[in-house]
Amino acid sequence: MPAVKSLSEGASEPAPLGQWIPVVLWGALIFILSTSAFSPANTAKIIHPMLLLPGITPASVDFCHRLLRKVAHFIEYGVLFWLLVRGPMARRPYLALLLCVVYALTDEGHQAFAPGRTASLYDVALDSIGALFSFFLTTAIAEMRSKLFTRAVPQSLS
Repeated sequence: MPAVKSLSEGASEPAPLGQWIPVVLWGALIFILSTSAFSPANTAKIIHPMLLLPGITPASVDFCHRLLRKVAHFIEYGVLFWLLVRGPMARRPYLALLLCVVYALTDEGHQAFAPGRTASLYDVALDSIGALFSFFLTTAIAEMRSKLFTRAVPQSLS
């Protein structure tokens, strides 16, 4: 992460609205991925041919397709949480996690009205677990950085 200049050096904090831009763009991508254009039938047209390997059964292709779709849920919301805590909710990780869960609920609600899509509380849980994993990962990384930094800085003698 680049060093932040102090206000006296002429640098200023990013505008609060500017911090939301990556979050809004990512949320828009999640919304687009929830449309009928990305229904299982449509993504199968792309994914199934890539999975056709010698000896793989149609059941295995279907399983891999479903697995990839579920992994995408996990990753989408892990990234959403990360963008929130690296931006507008830097000091409010629990609120960021709550926002991810609320967005997952609204996203599944949106899918209930999209042709070829269905709403699933299972997907909300998977989205929430992705955000929670990101929470744990960012917390662990911050803790490791903190420990490394305190070891690198010599303790002053009293």
